[in-house]
Parts: sequence; structure tokens; C-alpha cells
Amino acid sequence: MPFDVVGIGHCAVDYLGIVERYPDMDSKVELSEFSMQGGGPVATAMVTLATLGSDVSFIGKISNDDFGMFIRHGLREAGVDTGSLVIEPDLVSPISFIAVERATAKRTVFWTRGNVPELAADEIDYSLIDGAKVLHVDGIQMEAQIAAAQYARQKGVHVVYDAGSPRERMNDLMAVTDTLIASERFAAEMGSGALAESLKRLSAMGPETVVITIGEDGSVGMEHDETYIVPPLEVKAIDTTGAGDVYHGAYIFGFLNGFGLRERMRFASAAAALKCRSLGGRAGIPSLEEVNKALEY
Repeated sequence: MPFDVVGIGHCAVDYLGIVERYPDMDSKVELSEFSMQGGGPVATAMVTLATLGSDVSFIGKISNDDFGMFIRHGLREAGVDTGSLVIEPDLVSPISFIAVERATAKRTVFWTRGNVPELAADEIDYSLIDGAKVLHVDGIQMEAQIAAAQYARQKGVHVVYDAGSPRERMNDLMAVTDTLIASERFAAEMGSGALAESLKRLSAMGPETVVITIGEDGSVGMEHDETYIVPPLEVKAIDTTGAGDVYHGAYIFGFLNGFGLRERMRFASAAAALKCRSLGGRAGIPSLEEVNKALEY
């Protein structure tokens, strides 16, 4: 069965806790809430797409430890195909510890890749990409993702790159990217200056469409020299973890359904905001009905 979207990227177990205030060095603080969920940029975007009703498959690399099996189970339970997930036995899968400050809903992330080697280009099931409409990557497994994006381009599959932080060989990946969704941090570290200049500079590196997410200020985007600014949906935020990942999944859903750029951004912004009502990147992912209802304001 062909999938609408194939995602290749990082996946992890997230341990999340809410604290009343972020602790000082060499001190202790009790967690007022705790949750254990699956995480990772592309993995959470795939869960978002599955929740909204798309057929998706995720390709990543884990071990057969408890962390890895938790990751796989969480994806499967959410409706994400994991048939091409690579499992290398007897190692430690990626995990993250995330402290969320209640007053601000901002989080501090401590993470490790474990000791699972990066996904290699020859470990990808390229047949999955053949029938897909979109390939989504995050630049964390760069060599494999460049190879997959080059293959996708040859097959006419739209490539979406979630650029969270500058990485080695990112220019090579951007050169075969159709849509770049960059964080404000990524744009700033690229030295592009004002957001309007950042959009132009990043577009000149290859992508036809560029979107920059700017947290509580929403997002800006440019496509075919048309520029849009989309404000965020206002909600009472509990935790911002995974908001960007949900944005990417919802944006791709809009693309699959023929939305124009402004409508894609507006839909994605609403989905990301609704996610922030819950602790963790996965627990608060809204349904299609919830997003559509929120957009009726």
C-alpha cells in the first residue's frame, strides 16, 4: 500500500515533568506532573499526520531495548507504519529528559542519541518513497536523508525539511528540498538578519517554499514571491514540547489536501497551539475536527 507521507528521522522516548520553577544548580525540585511519551521531530510529525487521517510510514533506527520497544509501540499505536524501522540489537535507544516550567510553559531538554549508530543510506527501504506524495526529513541523519531526498526528487516526491538547528552538509539537503520549515533559531544562526531577508536567503539555497516558525509569534512564509504572516492561535499553554513537530505534520496535511500557503500555515499554527494545552509532544495532538473547530473563530 502506498503511503501519503514517508518520514525519515530521529525518534526517542521523552520523560517529561512540570516544575513550579526551574531549579537552581545543586538543588532539588518536585515534579507536579510526569509523563512518558514517544518523541522526535519527524516521528511526532508522522503521529500528527496519522491522527489527522493520513497514511504514513516512519523510517528510523532504534535498538531492541525497553526504550526502543516503547518507541515502536507508540508509533504503531498511533497508526504509523513501522515496517521499515531499523532495529539494531543490544544497544541503547535515544531518550530525552524534559523539564517544563509551569508559569511559562517553556522547557529545557536534555537528550542523548544513546549508542545506536546513525541510519545509513543503504538501510532505507526506497520502495516506500516511490508511491509517496511527501518525504519528510529533519537533518539529524544527514547522509541517509540526503540520499533519500535525492531519490525522492527523481521520483517527483515533494521533500519537506524540518530545519531546527544548522548541521554539517545541511546545504546539500536544502539543495534537494522543496519546502523548508525552519525554526527562528535556525534562521538566526544562518546570519540572515530580518525575517524577510531570511526567507529570501533560505529560498535562494534551493527550496521553493520557506516557512519560519517564530514560537508564540506564529510563523512567516514565502512561496513564489508571495509572503504571509500568520499569527498563533491563542490558548492556555501548558507545555510547548513538540509544538514545532506538530506544526510540520499539520502543514504537510494541508499540503496533501491542496491548501494554499497561507491556509497551510494557518492550519498548522492552530494544530501546534492546541497541542500546547497538554504535557508532551504526543498527548495533546488534536484531531482534524478539533483543528477545524478552532479555525472557526
